[in-house]
Amino acid sequence: MARYLELSLPRGLDVLVVESDLSHFLWPRHGLAYAACVLGLLRDSQPFCSRPLLVHAFSIGGYTFAQMMVHMSREPQRHQQLAERIRGLVYDSLVTGSLGDMALGVAQMSSSAAFRPLIRGGTRLYFSLLHCCTVRYYKAAQGVFFRPPLRCPVLVFHCCNDPLSDPALVQELLESWRRAGIPVQAQAWQDSRHAAHLRQHPQEYQEALLGFLKQLDTALLQARL
Repeated sequence: MARYLELSLPRGLDVLVVESDLSHFLWPRHGLAYAACVLGLLRDSQPFCSRPLLVHAFSIGGYTFAQMMVHMSREPQRHQQLAERIRGLVYDSLVTGSLGDMALGVAQMSSSAAFRPLIRGGTRLYFSLLHCCTVRYYKAAQGVFFRPPLRCPVLVFHCCNDPLSDPALVQELLESWRRAGIPVQAQAWQDSRHAAHLRQHPQEYQEALLGFLKQLDTALLQARL
């Protein structure tokens, strides 16, 4: 996290770190409640309630932000002022793909390589048994990504060898945004690591991010999620 802060703080951006927990993903109702709390903080609490915002979401953090957008889509008038203050979105290593890809993502969070196949199989069984409490929420989150309530510029970092992110689906997502008139930039690598692009490709990452920020109204950007 320190390396990302070094990119933001010297440029006058205050940083609010919102941590995503695995439980927010495995039990989506919990994730929706958490997303509502974050929205409430940004909408109603000082000093956030009047500041322009830049969202920088990593890995499963993209799912947390998707849950926030689900709330925005369901109650557009309630969240209109907040939505208008979001000036840009940066997605780093979105977790996209099938249920198998999602199960793999859960397994990859384990530090034990020996247990990962067991965790992956158990997660797939969990999805199957609790379909109504899990899968339908994932589909809603994926749907709001393809039809987002926001029209601000987007920057996406991804790589072609990421086991947690289907590159074809990422491209489909980017094209859907472009067709909707959303300004989109993408920095892709053939070979990199999930949520570690800054460490693997520091110069390219920084150039893409800083170029994106320059295209935004940086004089107004004083907060970052």
